[in-house]
Amino acid sequence: MHIIIALITALATLLFVLERLGIDIGWINPWAWRRRRRWLKQLHVNPAFNLDSPMEAAALLLLATARIDGDLSTEEKNELRTIFKETFRQSDEDASALLVSSTYLFGSGEEVIARPGEVLSRSLEKFTEEQKTSTLKELKRIASTGSSPSVAQNNFVDVIERILQANFENENWR
Repeated sequence: MHIIIALITALATLLFVLERLGIDIGWINPWAWRRRRRWLKQLHVNPAFNLDSPMEAAALLLLATARIDGDLSTEEKNELRTIFKETFRQSDEDASALLVSSTYLFGSGEEVIARPGEVLSRSLEKFTEEQKTSTLKELKRIASTGSSPSVAQNNFVDVIERILQANFENENWR
């Protein structure tokens, strides 16, 4: 028994010395380790996949539709601002800020274009039927700005339409 007490005391002393020397021993606590892992997973997620507001998610998808074939033209940028002002009822400053924040979240665009379902995942249940219809209408409007929609734009809009309609059809009415 005295050997076990000596080992425990030696281990406690070693851990205390390591802590005082500045060596992190937080990995020993399983609850802190779990909390840290959960925080790191949340930290490394693309911020475009953490949008809670239907308006922000729709704005990002509108921008993605416009930029799927390359950079924004002046006509597309003006059309996006018009949509933000008219459909989302934003002021000029708020519409410009929404465009800038959507552009920042879009980044290089590869992840947003490849996984639009994840962009909508956190805000999908907050969409009303009118917002879903309006979003699809505005996606088609921005896709046809300037010229006829490209194949990539049509495919992207179709994917979003399937996501929105699938959620709507499975919705439970109370």
